[in-house]
Amino acid sequence: MSDFRERDTVLADAEAYGTPEPATRPAPRAPGDDAPAGDPHEVEVLLRTLCELSGPTGQEDEVTAWVAREWEGRGEVTRSPVGNLFLRIPGPGPRVLLAAHADELSLIVRSVTAEGFLRVLPGERDLFSFPYFIGSRFRVMAAGGPLPGVLATTTGHALTPEQRDRTRLAWDDVFVDVGMTAEECAAAGIGVGTRMVWASSVERMGRLLVGKAMDDRLGVAVLVALSRRLARRAPACDVTLALTVQEEIGMVGASSLARDGRSFDVGFIIDNGLAGDIPTVSPEHVPVRLGGGPALVHRDSSVHYSRRLIGRMHEVAAREGIPVQDVVLYHYSSDGAHLVRQGMETLLVAPPIRYSHSPFEAVDPRDVESAVRLFEAYLCEAQG
Repeated sequence: MSDFRERDTVLADAEAYGTPEPATRPAPRAPGDDAPAGDPHEVEVLLRTLCELSGPTGQEDEVTAWVAREWEGRGEVTRSPVGNLFLRIPGPGPRVLLAAHADELSLIVRSVTAEGFLRVLPGERDLFSFPYFIGSRFRVMAAGGPLPGVLATTTGHALTPEQRDRTRLAWDDVFVDVGMTAEECAAAGIGVGTRMVWASSVERMGRLLVGKAMDDRLGVAVLVALSRRLARRAPACDVTLALTVQEEIGMVGASSLARDGRSFDVGFIIDNGLAGDIPTVSPEHVPVRLGGGPALVHRDSSVHYSRRLIGRMHEVAAREGIPVQDVVLYHYSSDGAHLVRQGMETLLVAPPIRYSHSPFEAVDPRDVESAVRLFEAYLCEAQG
């Protein structure tokens, strides 16, 4: 998900967690294990595995490599020069594309001070800086291997009176401390252009999973689970699953999906949606809740989506007993606009999350499973 609000670059306080209902954590399953279709643990295992990977914008290799290994033997796996990953599963019907983006929010080093502190900027277009909270731990992707870092600023007794009175911080007020000198940073392979992602693990909180990179690893999880199920049940369409790169900086990978002669009749984007079921968001603005199923997006800030496809997915959902929701989004864009520009009838299907663009994005795995079931049913029946 990309956010195009134009605001001053500031650091804001974090949103408060909701209080989910108690639930029993499922027994662990080894990452990458195939699970039977409909296994309630499958989606949770995929989310945990995928969110632990590091895939900052412009350096999504770890994510695409993991998915490429997962897709091996399930169809034709290819890559484009910009890094998009494809799995084609041939079928007799229309050419259907399903895409999710591989990148996650990140910081990028713009300079290293003489004392070894890293001056940073966001790796994406979300310049109003809501994600980056003071004290956040980061995984610095140094050339010599990942290293820990912490986002810091002047605190406590060292604050001047002027600093104490400030309510907003700009990027020049913060830095990342890796506990090393400039020489040690250089030896470890940290320099201008080094990226970093949040170092937060996925945790079960009641019925929810909470962690970094749910945007858009939940979409990647849908594609991986679908590939497993379509291996057991032949689709009635000619299906292509795609991981796009550099979505968070302006949907760059999606703009080239149709290159090399690729063409599609119908396109679906799977990206996280917004949940309005927290105290500070009005249901009149976002009438979507966790646990209510994936949202069918009628319009976002870049494009209006196919009314025909929305009606078709409602029919499939009603027949299969799959919960879905409807939403109109603003201050939100997805890869979908580029699919429309490339001539595809397009729909954005968005399992909702709370606390988007934060290291504590919260998702109900049932919504992700519902999206998998919805697409499986759609793809395995003959239709246009």
